[in-house]
Amino acid sequence: MSHFIKVCGITNTTDLSFISKTNIDAVGFNLYKKSKRHIELVEAKTLSEYLPNSFQVFLIFVNQPAQFVSKCLKQIPNAIPQFHGEEDREYCESFGANYVKAIRIRPNTDLEKINQEYKSAKMLIFDSFDEEEYGGTGQTFDLNLLGDRITTPYLVAGGIDDSNFKEALLLNNCIGIDVCSSVEKEPGIKDHSKLKNLIEKVRSFHV
Repeated sequence: MSHFIKVCGITNTTDLSFISKTNIDAVGFNLYKKSKRHIELVEAKTLSEYLPNSFQVFLIFVNQPAQFVSKCLKQIPNAIPQFHGEEDREYCESFGANYVKAIRIRPNTDLEKINQEYKSAKMLIFDSFDEEEYGGTGQTFDLNLLGDRITTPYLVAGGIDDSNFKEALLLNNCIGIDVCSSVEKEPGIKDHSKLKNLIEKVRSFHV
């Protein structure tokens, strides 16, 4: 099985040009204004047009108005919305598109409820919880919290790098990783050598 690799928080053509030549599956553009990696819709549309057709485009939203999400999906029709806030299933399903739901996990997160609530999702993303930030913190979380309890295919995010990706990929139903700050020089600027190294290691890892 080839593991799914998503690189999130792309903000510029230099990084996108490099990434488009790598062996990954998806990129994420952050449309949440409070994010350190926020870009405007027009920028996301321009950047998405640079990508090979084989790449999937994820648009990251956090508790944003449905009208804005709809507008973005009309502008970038092949994009997959990724909901990273407290959006419920009804909201996520309302756009008539494949969607991804990110869960910021805590020790008391009700995983059985997550399984039921978001079983219509294309995939889930499990990220570390932070009081202030919705993703991109670089903080890891205890992967034992997931164990074999998730029934929907999912990615692991939250400080995933070459030291811990194997542990994530060995989890039941984990289909890949979502990386952002662990492969950056600074927020929104990727470290190409770190990214290349991680991609090569993931691609050579077989469960």
